[in-house]
Amino acid sequence: MLPIWKRIWATACLIITPFAMTGCYDRQELEQQAFVTVLGVDQAPNGLIDCTFRIALPVNPASGGGGGGQEPLAAKEPITIRAHSINEAMVLASGSIERNVTFSHLSLILFGDSLAKQGILKYVQPLIRYREFRRTVPLAVAKSSAKDCISQFSPMLDTSSARVNDNISILANRAGTIPVCRLHEFATAMENPHQDVVAPLYDINKYVTKEAELSDQSKVSYEAGEVERTGGNPVDWMGGAVFRGDKVVDYLNGEDMILLRLLEGGMNNGKIDFTDGGESDDIGLTLHKEHAPRFKVDLSNPVTISVAVPIDADVINIASGKDYSSDQGRQQLEATLDSKFNARLTALLHRLLVDDEADVIPVSRYIRGQFSTYQQFDAYPWAKKVQDAKIVVRTNLHIRRFGVQTEPLRSNNA
Repeated sequence: MLPIWKRIWATACLIITPFAMTGCYDRQELEQQAFVTVLGVDQAPNGLIDCTFRIALPVNPASGGGGGGQEPLAAKEPITIRAHSINEAMVLASGSIERNVTFSHLSLILFGDSLAKQGILKYVQPLIRYREFRRTVPLAVAKSSAKDCISQFSPMLDTSSARVNDNISILANRAGTIPVCRLHEFATAMENPHQDVVAPLYDINKYVTKEAELSDQSKVSYEAGEVERTGGNPVDWMGGAVFRGDKVVDYLNGEDMILLRLLEGGMNNGKIDFTDGGESDDIGLTLHKEHAPRFKVDLSNPVTISVAVPIDADVINIASGKDYSSDQGRQQLEATLDSKFNARLTALLHRLLVDDEADVIPVSRYIRGQFSTYQQFDAYPWAKKVQDAKIVVRTNLHIRRFGVQTEPLRSNNA
């Protein structure tokens, strides 16, 4: 038999405990949320912005969702709201969207060209503060307008608007034709001295949307919106937008991005074609991740930047039919390709550092050890000093194999 005071204490606990437990007054049911998966921000007249929301409709796979094969977040038509800020657009959205707008499933932030060239810092600041915006959300630039790109975006395979942007980010690390720039990387570059970023570039393909005939030019375009093709998604993602600070100052095409990934040391896999001397003779290469590039920066007058880039490659195409499989042929091919890589990598690095005054690699991290304090490094006029810099890039290309067939095909019908 328990003492009387213990029985009183137990009874009191049973009575008080239900009142002390957390209630569900602030619950957020799935059926009450409007999940924004893509956010577009464009410049509008009189200092306003157009915010485009692509909203996903949650579908219960068990119930069939009305279509049987829909994704858990099937895309809905986008809505565009004009406001002073993204936060105000969210407030105004509550007047026409019957659910609470949330960014917890946001998979892409897309800035329009005109706004990106003027500066996006004032629009990124609230995203950093607002906890619904995860810092891992990718950031990109639309060469035309974010509204048009979002409206015409029609993926070929994925019906989930959230999943398709995740797949594009994965593809960026494999193909190398576009970069990956997340919100926290942009914020880090803004806070660190002498550091910039390059963001993915989107544009509407003129051949698909206007059904224009493909040109008869021999040059192939790697520009977003200019890739000659028919059918498929009306929107291209190809190349990158170069930021100096919070402003876009240049655009790189898909080939430039592959070369930039080599300089960054972030190339896991990629393919590139080079001409081996003839007008129609192409060498196709598959690039593999090797050791990181080695930068040596001498803060002399002028500044000297030397870069050693190891490249590991497989030959997947020799249009000329030449046989490079011998030791002498392999060395000749490696020397030819090294020369081409050196010229193009040097030109690209000069374009970024000198012409654009943007350090997106960044090369400046290799000079930190030459300063006694962070304040000295911060005060060093890096952008001004590299204007007269001597830039030399040397690649060391190693051909691992020539595919499953070493020697080229020989015709017996000639």
